Parts: sequence; C-alpha cells; structure tokens
Amino acid sequence: MACTSMLIALALLQWHHWQWIALDESIFNNAAYLAILFLAAPSFYLFSRELLQFNTRNHPLLLLHFIPLIISPWLSGVIGIPIAFSIGCGYALWLCLIIFKLRGQRQHFSLEFVTFAAFAAIALFILLIGLLAPWVGEFWFVIAYSNLIGLALLAMLYLQLRFPDITQKTCDAVAASYAASTLKNTDCAALVSQLKQLLLEQKIYRNENLNLSTLADNLALSSHQTSELINTHFGQSFSRLIREHRVNEAKQQLVNEPKASVLSIGLAVGFSTQSNFYSAFRELTGETPGQFRKRMGIADT
Repeated sequence: MACTSMLIALALLQWHHWQWIALDESIFNNAAYLAILFLAAPSFYLFSRELLQFNTRNHPLLLLHFIPLIISPWLSGVIGIPIAFSIGCGYALWLCLIIFKLRGQRQHFSLEFVTFAAFAAIALFILLIGLLAPWVGEFWFVIAYSNLIGLALLAMLYLQLRFPDITQKTCDAVAASYAASTLKNTDCAALVSQLKQLLLEQKIYRNENLNLSTLADNLALSSHQTSELINTHFGQSFSRLIREHRVNEAKQQLVNEPKASVLSIGLAVGFSTQSNFYSAFRELTGETPGQFRKRMGIADT
C-alpha cells in the first residue's frame, strides 16, 4: 500500500512538471502540487519501513505522519516546499542510518547494498534541490527535480529487474542484524535436523512460492527465529540457502537430463522465472546454465 501511494505521488509530481513545461503553469503556487509533496514524503518513509523493518506492526499512530498533508492548503509554495523537503530530509537520514546499520550484513546482499546507497544519494540530492527551491527558482527546481525523480524510478526498476529477490534478501539482512537471540529456549539441534530433512529429503525448495514465513510455519517457529537459525547454523541467509539448493539440483539435472531445456529445469527446481534462475545460477557458479552444460561437454537445449 505504501509503495503504491509513493509511486502514485511520484507520477503526479511528474505530471505537474510536464504541465509546467508544456503549459507554463506555475507549481510554486499550486496547492495540489504542494499536497502531493506532503503525501510523497511519509509514503516514502512507510515504504522503506515495510521493507527494512518487516517485523514491526503497523499502528494507527503512523497516520500522524500525514498531518502536514492536512495543513498544506494553508501554506504558500515558497514556504511549503522547503518544509515538505525538510520532512523528507528527516526520513532520508533515517533511511541512511538503517542502511548504515546493515553494513555488517553486506555478505547477504553486497551488490544490492551499493544500489541502496546510490538510491539514498539520489534522495539526498532531491532534498537539497527542494530546500533551495525558493532561491534557485521554478525553472531549475523543476528541471533538476523531474530528472532526479526519473533517475530514482530507474534505480527502483533496476533493483527489481537485477535483483528479483531483493525484498527477501533485505529482510534476511535485517533479521540477521538483530542482536537479541530468540532461540534460547529451543532445541536448535533438532530444528537444524528438521530443516535439513525438509531441504534434502522433502526438497521443499522446489516450491516456487516458498518464503521465510512458509518455512517458519513448517518448523513451528517465527520468521525471525527461522532467519536466526539459518544465519547461526548455516552461516548464510534464507534466500541464499534456498538458491544454493535449487542451483545444486539444477546442476545435477543439467547433466543428467541433457534433452531437458534450461528453462524447464529452472522451473522444476523452484525458480519462478528464467531471469531468476539465470541470476542465481550466475551468482553461485560464475557462469550461465548454458555455459555450465558446454563446460560439461553437453550441448545446450
């Protein structure tokens, strides 16, 4: 919901920027434009909160973040725009702090971490432009802001296409960063044995809809406990553990079933799309499934 709200707000902002370019309509004195700015900032925060603090519950008090939206009709653009961006600056600094705290978990999502940092840098540039809006004027504000929004949207699209499991990997890293153990009163040895059985005998990883919550239900644990169990006893995140098992079985099938297509094998071991399969296979082996088959002396199908 927060992601949808944020994307709608960004789309509306870009529409107003187009109106300014095409029809020469002022935005500094546009009440609707200012209201959208006050909508975008808390939506950005709530979206980031859902992604980076997935274990926290939503609370009605979160609606207080939208109070500035209610008072926006009584503010002029020259005053309201810097206020809106000042609020956004607070949210951006919070995001940077959260990402900084995850620096110890870079082994879970090293490339994604760099992309997140770049996204945060874009956000800071956007905030700088907004804070200086009354001094730089409408022309440079619109040109800079519209282009930076476009760059941010491209960064988000790149994240989703380049790292399809970015949400799960981020959740793994966040869960791994928690200091307090939640497994003190559990039989970890029995749980590890049960998890190995699920993976090696039942091959639960073949379920393309498998996620941390589903696995936790099978172990009668919470998602946080399951993530901690995997990080502590397997030395890796949930998503990487599942990817490794899927890729290992895929390697066996690529050799043992030379007539089967690469796509059919990827789907059979649990990957939902060909891009997910290729991305995981290349990450763990350094080559594509086709290159692996060729190296093993098998003609690709």
